[in-house]
Amino acid sequence: GARAEQRILNLACGRADETGVLADVFGRNGERLEIVGADIRSAEIEEAGLRWTTAKSDDMQTRFHVEDGKRFLASMSSAERFDLTFMRHQNFWNDPALWTRMFEGSLRQLSDDGLFVITSYFDVEHELACRKLRDLGAIQVAGHHNLDSRELSDAPGKSIDRHIAVFRRPCPAEARQ
Repeated sequence: GARAEQRILNLACGRADETGVLADVFGRNGERLEIVGADIRSAEIEEAGLRWTTAKSDDMQTRFHVEDGKRFLASMSSAERFDLTFMRHQNFWNDPALWTRMFEGSLRQLSDDGLFVITSYFDVEHELACRKLRDLGAIQVAGHHNLDSRELSDAPGKSIDRHIAVFRRPCPAEARQ
C-alpha cells in the first residue's frame, strides 16, 4: 500500500539551513517526506535548491519557491495541508499586519493535528508573535527559551533561535467555546 507522507512548509526559509534537521526528525519512520520552502530572496532560494536537490525516487522531496509568503499561502488550495509549518526567525515586530496574514495562512494550511513552529531572535519579538498567534485562536503546546543560543555580535539582546514555540489549531469544539 501507499506509505504515509509527512509534509513540511518552511516559510521565509532563506537558504533552508534547517532542512537537514527537519528531514532527520520527520523523515526517519520510513515515511515519504516533502519539504516545501518559500522566501522572497531569490539568491537564497537558488542556494537552497542547489543544497537540497532531491531525485524523484528519493523518500524526501524538496521544492523551493521564490515567492512572497503571504501570496504563496493565499494561492494554495484550501485542501493543501501540511503536518508542520516552520517559520524560523519570524520578524513579527517588523510588520505586524504582514506577519498576522502569514500566521493566519500558516494555521489555515495545517492538517488537523499539524503543528506550527516559530523561532525568535529576541524576547519582545517572541512575546508579540506568541500573543498574536493566541489571538488568532492557535493553542500553544510547547515553548522553550534556549539559554545556549548564539548571541549576535552586531545586535545586543538578539541571539539565534533564542526562543521556540509550538502551536496547533484549535479543535472544532475548542473553537466554539
